[in-house]
Amino acid sequence: MRTVVWIVSYPKSGNTWVRFLVCNLAFGLQDSAESLNRLAPDLHELPRVPDPPAAPVFIKTHFPYSAELPLAAHTAAALYVVRDPADVMLSNYHYSRRSGPESANNSLQQYVDQFLASRGDPRWIRSRMGAWDEHVVSWLGTKYPFPVLPLRYEDLLADTHGGARRICSFLGLERTDDEIEKAVANSSFSRMRQIEEADIRNRTVGIFYKPYLQSSIDAGLRFMRSGKAGEAALVLTPEQRQRATTTFGAIRRELGY
Repeated sequence: MRTVVWIVSYPKSGNTWVRFLVCNLAFGLQDSAESLNRLAPDLHELPRVPDPPAAPVFIKTHFPYSAELPLAAHTAAALYVVRDPADVMLSNYHYSRRSGPESANNSLQQYVDQFLASRGDPRWIRSRMGAWDEHVVSWLGTKYPFPVLPLRYEDLLADTHGGARRICSFLGLERTDDEIEKAVANSSFSRMRQIEEADIRNRTVGIFYKPYLQSSIDAGLRFMRSGKAGEAALVLTPEQRQRATTTFGAIRRELGY
């Protein structure tokens, strides 16, 4: 039985934002990361692969699509969030600095060199999430017996209401414009930042707070860092931007970047 609806992306492409948006649309307004993990659990943080669900369920993953994907045979649909790989690279750099002291001293130049040489974050490759371009092709480059809705991060930022309407249509959700507007507002960067700060204050373990990240949190590093599009163009050198364009050129063009 096909009951799994994936919310999927390469890491740091906007998955958490889209999960909040989907859950706000599907289940009503949410006020915690805890509820998000209950309504759309993260496959990578579950203690074990769950049994095939008997009823439709949202599950978040960063895995590419393959026969090795847990519950692959039970896939009903997928929402695939894609983002300009240069911005993905920059966001992963900041995430790596937050994730542990061993990464804090890595320079941006070192990280860019590693990311472009591997065509993705080496940590995610070791975790079987693959290179960025391979990940995109695995979900968007093949016709599957289930529908896949591509969601460009940049398009969602520019017109979140329109993107939410597309998500509702894809999932068969009937929502009024007012309901969509409230879901969009409750998924905004500022609202999610409020939820993050509340989780940190309350030490609620989940997406935004984990005890081993306390030193990074105390240093002011946050999961909800920027939420912008095109930041890499302002931060990377012309040479780094050209290398990123060359490395991911064909797929970037196909995606409209």
